[in-house]
Amino acid sequence: MSDDDFNYSYYYYADFNGTEKIDITLNTSSWLSLVRIVFVILLRVGFVLIHIGSVPINNVNLILLQNIIDFCWVTIVYALVGVVIAYTGDIRGLLGGGYWIGDEIVDKDEIIIGWSAVVIAAAILTSGIVGRTHTVGYLVVGFLLAGLMQPFLIHWIWTPQGWMRTNVLQERKVHFHDCSGSVIVHLTGGLSGLIGCMILGRRILRLDAIDAASIAIGSAGTVFAGQLFVFIGLQSLGISNVQVQKFKVNSKREYNVFINNLLAGCSCSLLVVAFHFLLPREEFNHWTVMRCVQATVAGLVIISAGTDIYSPQVAISVATTGSVIFYVVSRQVFRSALEDYCNIIAIHLACAFWGSLLVAFFRIDAQDDIKAILLNISWQLICLITVIAFVAIVMFLAFGILQYTGLLRNRSEYLNHLRANVAEGRAGRKSFLERLFHIDRDAVYLQPGTSLND
Repeated sequence: MSDDDFNYSYYYYADFNGTEKIDITLNTSSWLSLVRIVFVILLRVGFVLIHIGSVPINNVNLILLQNIIDFCWVTIVYALVGVVIAYTGDIRGLLGGGYWIGDEIVDKDEIIIGWSAVVIAAAILTSGIVGRTHTVGYLVVGFLLAGLMQPFLIHWIWTPQGWMRTNVLQERKVHFHDCSGSVIVHLTGGLSGLIGCMILGRRILRLDAIDAASIAIGSAGTVFAGQLFVFIGLQSLGISNVQVQKFKVNSKREYNVFINNLLAGCSCSLLVVAFHFLLPREEFNHWTVMRCVQATVAGLVIISAGTDIYSPQVAISVATTGSVIFYVVSRQVFRSALEDYCNIIAIHLACAFWGSLLVAFFRIDAQDDIKAILLNISWQLICLITVIAFVAIVMFLAFGILQYTGLLRNRSEYLNHLRANVAEGRAGRKSFLERLFHIDRDAVYLQPGTSLND
């Protein structure tokens, strides 16, 4: 991709004559924004179905309540605070020009793109802590995610003048590539969810201690439908902004991102199914079937960083390598004490990290020499590490402070852990790593989405 792709007057609003907008562009833009909103809502419905079918909880209504609170809260926070930071103008590549969402100068279609990223990342984060967190904790974490952390990342990576998007390294132009939110959405949401799981502590039961008889009837179908909705909803991140395309000097989307998404999802899922059949040591049960279904979303996540520059053959190849990453990580998490019933660590965190690393090796122009190639790969890695550090610091501080002030766990979560500790009869407290990865195998069978009292 050439430098001309970024040399457009997208942020020079003073030079834009509003009368130049033609009706077809306005109509297309409005329809695409509507489609994007519908897709994102379908995705949130999908995550609710996944939570209901996967997460053990005393009261399933708590899942519904926390999801609607999360959706509405991050939308309001992003609209009032995040938009000011993310879009419309630029200050030294760090943040936007300070325009509110109601200003006429603001590109509303662009705002919806950022909103979709924020809402999807919040859904991923929620999957790691749903049913366990105090309402105040939800509000605090949601504010940090939608009002500060993600808006900064959106401006740094998705806007033309963001310091990560384009920069100079050793007198050479370098570029960080993230087309469909591999870093901004999946890695950020997955890492935040992982940190929430770690701070909340060990889960009460091991997933592999739950046999088929303890799975609620219909839960497999619920999760399957949820993953399908999530796969459909993630297509919203591949829809381009018509207004941005109109201003570009050299607009090009070399390959159809939706075809790549479809091929990657199918390839990853088929390979994960094959792994389960070729490795007979693992019983084919509810959790292995769910892993095969989750692989469709994992395949999409793996190529999301470069889905606009991958050919269909490359998309399949990248998804093939990612299927191994997903399979290995998901099995490892399955055997740990992390309460990741929705498998967000393997699907969103591990796959996004792997995909963001690989994209630098495929985004090479014919005229690039070895030094330019190495510098772009180095810049991709530098930015990736920076984002991970940024998200980790913010979320560790947030969850840590909430834990210290007693505003992290809800009442049912506190009582569940208290009962587990009493029933387990532990004489001494284990270290943090021991609590995470060395848990007793004797466990009570629990149905996803139901109560221990059922």
